[in-house]
Amino acid sequence: MLEAMAIRYFREVTKSGSIKRAAAALHIAPSAISRQIQGLEQELAVKLFERGARGMSLTNAGHLLLRYAVESRKQLDDIRTLVQEFDSLQRGHIRLATVEGQLASFISDFVLDLSRQYPGVTVAVTAVGSRDVAEMVGRHEADLGLVFGRAPRRDLIELARMRQSLCVMVSPHHPMAHRKFCAVKDLAGLRCIVPDPTFGIRQEIDRACARARVAIDVYCETNSLAFARTVASRSDLATFLPQDAAAPELATKTLVAIPIRDKSLEATQVTLVQPATRTASLPVRRIAQLLAAQMKSRS
Repeated sequence: MLEAMAIRYFREVTKSGSIKRAAAALHIAPSAISRQIQGLEQELAVKLFERGARGMSLTNAGHLLLRYAVESRKQLDDIRTLVQEFDSLQRGHIRLATVEGQLASFISDFVLDLSRQYPGVTVAVTAVGSRDVAEMVGRHEADLGLVFGRAPRRDLIELARMRQSLCVMVSPHHPMAHRKFCAVKDLAGLRCIVPDPTFGIRQEIDRACARARVAIDVYCETNSLAFARTVASRSDLATFLPQDAAAPELATKTLVAIPIRDKSLEATQVTLVQPATRTASLPVRRIAQLLAAQMKSRS
């Protein structure tokens, strides 16, 4: 069962108003429900119900958890529907163009899951800059695309967006590594290896620095985010990436992510696009739906 047992029991108690009635509806012992509710309260360190003569009513914290329980149930139902529809798909081929930052974690995880569940579906993944992703999708050289920022062309449809806030990435030995966050003004004079100006990441950083009237010290430009990550992890140079783009290095603690407190840099995103002038095939529609669901779950 995909849904956590404790959440299922909590929702039933909320609906019925008592543990006894919830137990009767679920055909289990009241003590089993009581243990799960107590476990939730202990884990969250809050009281979820007020117990009274007329039954159990939700506290303010309980109402927040109920909202989560209802939303998560709907997401599970949506995913179950997609999976059941997709299960009939035995073969197909998808051409996906993506910005490089999504390869380190999001796209690699998605492709691996897809290969295990649907071995008859093949995928071609091309990593290019956002402008080239849009060009490939617009020219029908790719079925789907992931661009950094909003869709840059009118002949593309936006299917989903995923928040990808930009961070300063430094080695654990860098003087900034201890910081919990920084402001754009703190970047003044920071020695960096940065993506070249064709990258949306670089464009956002340049705009933010221009607004704050600060300048970073660009030691090296590159068209490879993997190269930027490697150099930053082994030197005193900083770079700028979303956390997903440096997931392997963050997991092994060879890089440290420092969030940048800036509205525009915190709101940066990746957008899933497809051509507006072409009817997508069944495999493309199914994979687009699965990708969109994954993006929503990670936003």
